[in-house]
Amino acid sequence: MWVPPARDATSFSAWFDRSVAAVKIAARRVGLLLVTVWLLLGVAGWALVVWAFESGSGRELRDLLDIEQNVFGGSTATAQLTDAEADRAWELIQDIFWSALPWLIVLGVAVVVASAWSVALAVRAVHPHVAESPVGERPAEPLSALVRGAVRRTPAVIGSGIVVLGVLGGVWVAAWLPLVLVVVAGGGGAAIVLTAVFVVLLVLGATVLLWVRFSLASVIAAVGGCGIGVKHSWRITNGRFWFVAGRLVVTGLIAGVASGSVNAVTGFGQFLGFAVYAAIVFVLQAVAIAVSVILTVSGHLVTIDQAEAANPNHTS
Repeated sequence: MWVPPARDATSFSAWFDRSVAAVKIAARRVGLLLVTVWLLLGVAGWALVVWAFESGSGRELRDLLDIEQNVFGGSTATAQLTDAEADRAWELIQDIFWSALPWLIVLGVAVVVASAWSVALAVRAVHPHVAESPVGERPAEPLSALVRGAVRRTPAVIGSGIVVLGVLGGVWVAAWLPLVLVVVAGGGGAAIVLTAVFVVLLVLGATVLLWVRFSLASVIAAVGGCGIGVKHSWRITNGRFWFVAGRLVVTGLIAGVASGSVNAVTGFGQFLGFAVYAAIVFVLQAVAIAVSVILTVSGHLVTIDQAEAANPNHTS
């Protein structure tokens, strides 16, 4: 009897099928909760924006720039400001910014924590099933247990992001030092241009390399058992650059198209007024973020599982 050949568990087609299955599990188990959490943050952001632009300075700025007519009224005309009006508009923008700054900081911290928690929650919902093939054989944890587990892993995910950003920032700073030295040494225009081109190419190459090697760190941190996941991400991607890069690119493209499709609807709300339009934007952003998190985490989890299987020496 002819037996069809078994598909390679580390192939791209296997990755795609398992990622789709993981997305379905995450959407069914934590999709609604993620949307709800980001809706609450969206409401907070919407309230802050409306408060800022409904204040005295905000209303004056809106009247000065004629925002209702130019943005929400469908007019294609551009507001023409005198020098005095432009100076006044800049003063109003500064007043609004400094008044809202404390709340912007609070909201920014909340967004960072919610982002890390969302990643951890999606990982907790999907990882026990992705770790086995076929997807979905293990019993599911209660939602309350998933939430508690995600809270415990949130600091590790935040730490992972801070370390990766620190490494990338350090590379960018170090890469521009040769250009600074050439300028300080009084190098000619040709030397500066050639050095700048070299630095740009160096930075781009190093950024792509580090992005591939460290992109899995936050998901690994959310899984647990490997600290903040940076070292483990570097090990399992060793010698598997294109293997991992291809999956990361496809995951990013799919997540970008999905979230972009959701955000494309915002254009239809411009004629409903400022407050209504802002509400539509924040609601759709909440849905787009939840969709992006689920797609990204699912693709990265399967990539991690395949990279570990394809690189048995990853723990050395």
